[in-house]
Amino acid sequence: MLVRNLLMSALLLSGRASAQSLSEATLSDWSSSILNYTKTHFSASYHGEVYGVRRDVENEDTSKRNINDLKIMHNPTLIYKPTENWQVLSTAEFKFSDQPNDKAGADYPNSFYTGQLTLTRKNILTEKENGLQLDAGIGRRQFNTGSNQRTDGSYPLASYGYNHAFTTVSKILGKASTSLYLQYLNNDYKVATAKTWKHRVEVVPTINVPITSQLSYLFNDDITIKTPKYNDTARSLMVVHDMNVGVLTYQFNDKVSSYYQLKYLHTENFTRDFQSEVDSFSNYIGTSYSFNPKSTVTLETGTELAHARDGRKGFSKNVIYPELALYLDFAI
Repeated sequence: MLVRNLLMSALLLSGRASAQSLSEATLSDWSSSILNYTKTHFSASYHGEVYGVRRDVENEDTSKRNINDLKIMHNPTLIYKPTENWQVLSTAEFKFSDQPNDKAGADYPNSFYTGQLTLTRKNILTEKENGLQLDAGIGRRQFNTGSNQRTDGSYPLASYGYNHAFTTVSKILGKASTSLYLQYLNNDYKVATAKTWKHRVEVVPTINVPITSQLSYLFNDDITIKTPKYNDTARSLMVVHDMNVGVLTYQFNDKVSSYYQLKYLHTENFTRDFQSEVDSFSNYIGTSYSFNPKSTVTLETGTELAHARDGRKGFSKNVIYPELALYLDFAI
């Protein structure tokens, strides 16, 4: 009887040990599968911007003309690709500034600024032999206008946003890489003014041409056409250009590159308030260092070269007041 009981106990313990081993193996397999799925289908990145800016270059107090203020943006992005050709992107911007509200404006609310969610279908049309690719998607962007939109705080949080549909056509032409980005946006501003747009079309042609094995030239023009929310405005159509006249990039090696950028900006508004409109040229010089393919830091300095409405016929009054920028890019 004693031997029989010992044998039964041994069998029970052996069965429990086998079940525990099986459970641990199953848990390990599940953990491995989840980890592999995450690595395969998810990616994340971070883009950061830090600007050293001047408060007022016309102030009689010369200390106000120095670079004493900071503007900071944090921009995390998460991408989920359930299949090779479908992509869900979620991104947000958090903006902070030590400038007063009348200088920083509503774009720097010292908290969450804007978030976007998009769904994109990749490779709708692909012709590898011709270097042709067509993508399209839909999305929603929401802004936090917050108390900085009006100093009395009368705008509620998240009072501004738009829905949009977009498509990108990319094609290789000889040695040049070209693309055309098209987007339609519908604005659902809850508290509108005479300057508020309702419908907007955006067209962004881009061309990148390698000049040598180390030197390349890029041109693009972000062209925006807007219609007003109200029909009694001075303008019934508004066109904005945010153009990179040229970006020359020189790649010294696999880690270091430098660039020179010449930028043209033209803005309008529906009320023909010319003092708030812009026609200007700016230029920037920057150097990037890549620690590895997924992490880069860039230092930049730039200044406004000319402005059509600053009361000067030649160079801009800001040309002698360059500002500084630091860009950080990381991906996992």
